[in-house]
Amino acid sequence: MKKILTILMAFTLVFLVIQPVMATLDIVKIGSEFVIALTKKDEEQARTYLASDVDIPEIREDTPIRKVTGLPSPKENISVTIAYFDDDENYLQGRIAFIWEITFKKEKITDIRVVYDGSNPFMNESKAIKEYEAKNKTNIRPPSKFPFDITHIDGYVDEDVLMLRYRSAGLGGLLQIKVVPHNTDLETLKGENDEFYSLKNGTNALYQPNFPLASQLIFQNGNSRYSISISYSTKENVTVDDLLKVANSMFFN
Repeated sequence: MKKILTILMAFTLVFLVIQPVMATLDIVKIGSEFVIALTKKDEEQARTYLASDVDIPEIREDTPIRKVTGLPSPKENISVTIAYFDDDENYLQGRIAFIWEITFKKEKITDIRVVYDGSNPFMNESKAIKEYEAKNKTNIRPPSKFPFDITHIDGYVDEDVLMLRYRSAGLGGLLQIKVVPHNTDLETLKGENDEFYSLKNGTNALYQPNFPLASQLIFQNGNSRYSISISYSTKENVTVDDLLKVANSMFFN
């Protein structure tokens, strides 16, 4: 938080710098309009503000943007845009989503530098879990440990199915957790090369090393069946220990 406040104070000092008023106001306005178009999921409109070779920074959290603020910069032809998430965090304006430094040339954006990224992909996990719990009147156990660093999470609910997909920007595959409302005898799911393991709390778990495109661990908790899988494209050698690490963290945070 101290780092964020330092960044904001630095940009606030910008107002003390005298610049040509119309040029400054124009680029601040255009920068804000560009970001607002992005927050409305109108990428086609947003790209009309860009030069042809400019990449739009990724926003890794699905939480809506509450507010967008534009500020001038002491640097020529540059504006600063601050966006705030619309969530339940106890902040005056909202949690900072990002701070971007936007460079212009002839009213076109030619560069976007990420000064601060406040995205928290685990907010996507939390949102999907809360939706599933409300619809199915149950409690879900999310993991707290992973076999790789998590940079992206996609979560969605399809009636009585919860799907959580965890990815790392540096890896091609993913870890997936699927939850369905079943009380299944795991013995009926056991294949020829499958093995039973015991989680740290005594829960039985079925390890399926030859599940299509991934290895998988299945266990029951209450009336829910959890399936944890790691694709073979994520790690060269996916082991049962990788899956047990995730499963055990769901009971022992």
